[in-house]
Amino acid sequence: MTKIDDRVEELLAKHPSLTKLEAIKIVTEKNERKKKKRAAKTDKSNALKLRNEANRPKPQ
Repeated sequence: MTKIDDRVEELLAKHPSLTKLEAIKIVTEKNERKKKKRAAKTDKSNALKLRNEANRPKPQ
């Protein structure tokens, strides 16, 4: 089983009233939010690196 299948099964075990499709949707949406958050964090980090490199004095 894949990681997403394991998470779906865990969610179904915890909330038996959910259907499998609902559980898949919940897990997928959570993964998308996590990807978005990671991308934003990476973009912010890259922007800080560029800004710091631009402000660094050049050796003579």
